[in-house]
Amino acid sequence: MRLLGLEIKRILKTRITWILLAASLFLGVIMAYLPVTFEGAVVTTEGGEEKEITGLEAVAYYQNKREMFGEVTAEKLQEAVTVYQEVYETYDSQYGSEVPAEVFYKKLACYSPFIHGIKEAFANAETGVAPGVRDLDVRQVGDYYDQLEKRLAAVMDMEQKKHPQAKQTALDKFARVSRPYRYYYGAGGNSMDYETLFLFLITIFSVVIAATIFSADRQTGADDILRCTRHGRLKLAGVKVAAAFLITGITCLLCGIIWILTTNTLFGWEGTETSMQVIYSVTSLPPFTVGQLQWANLLGGYVLFLATISFTLFLSSLAKDNVSALALGLVFALLPIIVYTAVPGVLGDWLSCILPSGGIGLGNSLLYAMCDFSFLHIGSASFWNVDVLLLLGIFKIPLFSFLAMFAYCKRYV
Repeated sequence: MRLLGLEIKRILKTRITWILLAASLFLGVIMAYLPVTFEGAVVTTEGGEEKEITGLEAVAYYQNKREMFGEVTAEKLQEAVTVYQEVYETYDSQYGSEVPAEVFYKKLACYSPFIHGIKEAFANAETGVAPGVRDLDVRQVGDYYDQLEKRLAAVMDMEQKKHPQAKQTALDKFARVSRPYRYYYGAGGNSMDYETLFLFLITIFSVVIAATIFSADRQTGADDILRCTRHGRLKLAGVKVAAAFLITGITCLLCGIIWILTTNTLFGWEGTETSMQVIYSVTSLPPFTVGQLQWANLLGGYVLFLATISFTLFLSSLAKDNVSALALGLVFALLPIIVYTAVPGVLGDWLSCILPSGGIGLGNSLLYAMCDFSFLHIGSASFWNVDVLLLLGIFKIPLFSFLAMFAYCKRYV
């Protein structure tokens, strides 16, 4: 324990480590607050004037629009479509661009969270094209929940036509989703995007810290002496790995918790009870509320984060100097984003999962994988992208940690 304490002290003694740790804590708060600034509404004052409100004032306004809070019943959905159609017909609008802002916020705002989902549920089964608001049949909307599995089946037929096992797996997962859905105003898609960005930035900061754990002593020559001591080689390697995990791991988890607490304090804790299907696709596979999705994204991202750190330590144990270790660490941390963008098709999907930092990124993040219907295939077997990411992440942590210690011990002075 004394050796571990000394190693932690050595790592924390550097200025760059303190700067990155402080920046991580700052991000935990600022990334929670930024989505609040995007909230806005147009209201009518007591004097009859129109006023635009933003930020926390807009949040308070939406929190008081409670008419549609609670269970998303078929009757509420029919009411939403009826009111939308009446307003659209009044202004002879097909897509809503002709509806004045004050009318939208007065009559339609409380119904807007449901309209996209209704259109998605009744999209054309062959083309996937969603109908316009004025084309919706109010009576048919009453069968909303009966339509969802049909919609998911149609999506899987379009995206996984050659893999019927993927379709059945998706339907089995969706069967566990609780219905009817629930809706309360709170943190939504914008906030979740910022959690993903936040986890990505924390990972980059931590890679910078972890990249020099082994290479720093080798660059200065101190490693030649340390490896010859009583506790050199394996014990020292284990201490270095443990110290890196403790410093970066605790920071990531603590900052993630700060983000969740700050976000829900700003937007209201009631919003955590909203079904994620109301915020994302109506046929999203995870059986989560928004609050559960926040924690699932954090804890799942934490597994992928530790996998990235363990691989960075492996690179550090091989590198001869800090520059090489840092360059390699950052390249591999960013590589899944490049692969996701540049390599299409099945190969890109597999590489995005297999790479050490797979699932840590932006468009290729765990959050978007949970909201998507991507499956990986081996023969006739199909596996949901999320399951593969997390299982591989759990496997990578001990694998690369062992390889880091093994490479360090096998290096001769």
